[in-house]
Amino acid sequence: MANRAADVLKVGRRLRGMTQDEVAEIYGISRSTYQRWENGRTNAPYDDVTSICIDVFKLSVKKINEVANGL
Repeated sequence: MANRAADVLKVGRRLRGMTQDEVAEIYGISRSTYQRWENGRTNAPYDDVTSICIDVFKLSVKKINEVANGL
């Protein structure tokens, strides 16, 4: 996994069954910004990744990493 932040966002979103549009709207950013973060085209700030995991996905970064790594 080359871009850990992108992977965390993608896995978290899929675990919650959300669309990129839903995540962006709930978090208050544009869909294109969220897409760039999730697709790894732009590095997502760590604070934003953490906040999205906790506030939007209701999961810890650690839990999402465990799922992403098959633990």
